[in-house]
Amino acid sequence: MEINIFIDLLFKKAKERCLENFEIYYTSSKSSSIKVFNQEVDSYSDSNSQGISFRVMENGKMGYSYTESISETEIDFLINEALENASIIENDDIEEIFGGEKKYKKLELYNPDLEAVSIGDKISLLMNTEKNTTEMDSRIKRVNYCVFGNGSSTRIIKNSKGLNLSEKGNSAYIYISVVAEADGVTKSGSAFRVSNDFSLFNADNIAKEAVEDAVAKLNPISIESKQYEVIFKNEAFASMLGAFTGIFSSDNVQKGISKLKEKLGSTIASEKVTIVDNPHMKNGMASSSFDAEGVPTQYKEIVKNGVLTNYFYNLKTAKKDGVNSTGNASKGGYKGTLGISPSNFYMKEGETSFEELLESLNNGVLITSLSGLHSGLNSISGDFSLASEGFLIADGKISSPLKQITVSGNFFELLKEIDLLGDDLKFGLSPVGAPSVLVSNLNISAD
Repeated sequence: MEINIFIDLLFKKAKERCLENFEIYYTSSKSSSIKVFNQEVDSYSDSNSQGISFRVMENGKMGYSYTESISETEIDFLINEALENASIIENDDIEEIFGGEKKYKKLELYNPDLEAVSIGDKISLLMNTEKNTTEMDSRIKRVNYCVFGNGSSTRIIKNSKGLNLSEKGNSAYIYISVVAEADGVTKSGSAFRVSNDFSLFNADNIAKEAVEDAVAKLNPISIESKQYEVIFKNEAFASMLGAFTGIFSSDNVQKGISKLKEKLGSTIASEKVTIVDNPHMKNGMASSSFDAEGVPTQYKEIVKNGVLTNYFYNLKTAKKDGVNSTGNASKGGYKGTLGISPSNFYMKEGETSFEELLESLNNGVLITSLSGLHSGLNSISGDFSLASEGFLIADGKISSPLKQITVSGNFFELLKEIDLLGDDLKFGLSPVGAPSVLVSNLNISAD
C-alpha cells in the first residue's frame, strides 16, 4: 500500500476511536554495495526496508507500537498495541507530542544525479582504484578491501497536532584497505570518501592516499616510554571526540553519569576550543531540518572558547530542566525508542597549517589512529588507555613510523591542554569531525 494512503487510514481509524494525541514515524531506505577483488566483482548486495511506528498518549502515558507491514490489516494492531503498552507504563517521565513550528530550515539532502549513476560506473571506479594501488608502489602486496556503497532514505513524521514533515536524502561512500610489505614487516593503509556527489570520487586520489598511508608505516622504530608532547591527527582526534559525545547529553547529565553535571558556564577546555553541533552543514552525514520529535534542528556551539554553554536536549529532558529542546531527539529507525544524539558534531578548526603544527611541536609524537575506543576508555571518568599508531616528530618534521604504542590520559584534562588547532577539519566515517590538535604532555608507552 502507498504510504500516504496508509497514514490517512491510520489517522482516520485513530480519530474514530476518539484518540486525541498520536503520531506516526515512518522510515524507508534503499541501499546497495559492490565489492571488487583482483579486478573481479566479488560481491553485490541490494536491499530495501521500510517500517512505521505509532505512538499514542493515553491517561498521561505514552505507548508505542511498530510494524514493517504497510497494509490496512496492520492498522488495528498498531493502535491496540500502543494503547496496551501505554497502560503498563510505570515510570513518571513526562513525554509529549510536538505540534511543530512555523519555520524549518530548507536543506538540499537529496542528489538525483547520484541515483542515476550506473552499476558499470561504480564498478569501473572500484576497478581503477584497486588497480592504481597495486601499480603505484611495488611494496603494496594486496588489496584487502575495496567497496562502494550508496543509499537513500525517506523519513516522515505526522501527528494529531498538525505536524506533517518529510525529508529525503542520499549518500555514497568508497573505502579501500591495502597492505604494504618490506623487510618482513607488513602494514595496512586505507582511504575513504563520503558524499552524495559521485564526481568527487577520484580513483587516482583515493588510491594514492591509501598507498601513502600504508607505505609510510613501514620500518617502524621503538621509542622510550615517557611523557611526550603530542599532535593528534584530525581523524584520530575525531574518533576520540566521537567516543565522548555522550558526556554532552542532558539525559546522561540528569542521570548523574556525565562529569559535566552542573558545569554550564564553566571552563572545561582550552579557550581555543569551540565544539559545534551543525545539523545544517552542506553534505553533512547527519544533516536534517528536524529531529525525531519534529523539533526544528539548530546550529549550536556546545562549547565556546572553552566554556560549556549547553547540553543536547530532547523534549522530555528539556522539560525536566525547564528549557527548550535543542532539536537533538534521535531514534534508531522506526523500531527505536527516543533518545538524544548530536548531528554533525565537530571541533572548530584553527588557523594553523599541519606543517606549522609540526614546527611548533618540534620534537614529540604524532598520533594518526586510535583503536580499542569501546574498551579502552571510560566515558564517565574520562580516563583512556588506547593502542595507537603514529610517528616520531624530530626537528619539526615527521621522522620515523613507530611500532605500536599506547597513549593514556584523561579526556577532560586533554581538552584543557590543547595548545594549537590545525586548519584541517576532517570527518571520519561517522558525522564527528576534528582538526589536528597539539596537546601538552601525554603518557606514551612503547609496546
